[in-house]
Amino acid sequence: MTRKRLALALAQLGLVAGALCLTQVASATAPVRERTLAAPIPLAAPVPMASSTVAHRYWPVVTSLAQATVAPAHLFDGKVQGAPLRSFDTRRPADPRKPQTRRHVGVDLTAAEGDTVVAMENGQIVNFYPFLARAASVGGENTYAILIQHKDYVALYGEVHASSLSAKGLKVGDRVAAGQPIGVVSGTAQLHTETYASGVTRNIKWPVGSPPPREMRNPTQLLLDTALTGERLYPKTLRLAGA
Repeated sequence: MTRKRLALALAQLGLVAGALCLTQVASATAPVRERTLAAPIPLAAPVPMASSTVAHRYWPVVTSLAQATVAPAHLFDGKVQGAPLRSFDTRRPADPRKPQTRRHVGVDLTAAEGDTVVAMENGQIVNFYPFLARAASVGGENTYAILIQHKDYVALYGEVHASSLSAKGLKVGDRVAAGQPIGVVSGTAQLHTETYASGVTRNIKWPVGSPPPREMRNPTQLLLDTALTGERLYPKTLRLAGA
């Protein structure tokens, strides 16, 4: 190799090395989203948070709405994100003029009627039954709940259309994969999510003035973590993107 060619080769190597260094610097300085921590609720004797040892999860709603991955929550730093009435442990009925007899044991996620609901993780469908009847003034629709036993917890995907399982070719007892469509959001235009200890097959109510049921789990931190590190499916294209 001539001196001229050697010099040119060394120069090219230097450019490549420089580009690699710039890539490494750019990666090192890229902003990193910090984990958001949920507040313990109630403060004196908190309901245990649902936890998962599965590394890869999906956001449970397939929607194009901008606020889809903002899980309503009371945060550890005292702030509140999302609609407070949709967060865990608010009182029901939501109308303050009526006697409030029970606690809201789930988190309501933003969605539109007709949006697809997917399984957050691999699991098995353990129940499907009528969950919430809407007021007659808005059509009186009977919404349903899908309960899935995941690896570390049971998740309730609530307020879905009555035809959810049949429309997806599913039934109680079937196994589902993470990200697999399992239902359709009802006219309530939200996905109501609850979490319980493994083995639970029906939702459990928490009356005001009573201690929380021992099988109950607070889904807030699980949803905050899934919004941060999970995968989100989008309508029509069904392409994957970070949630």
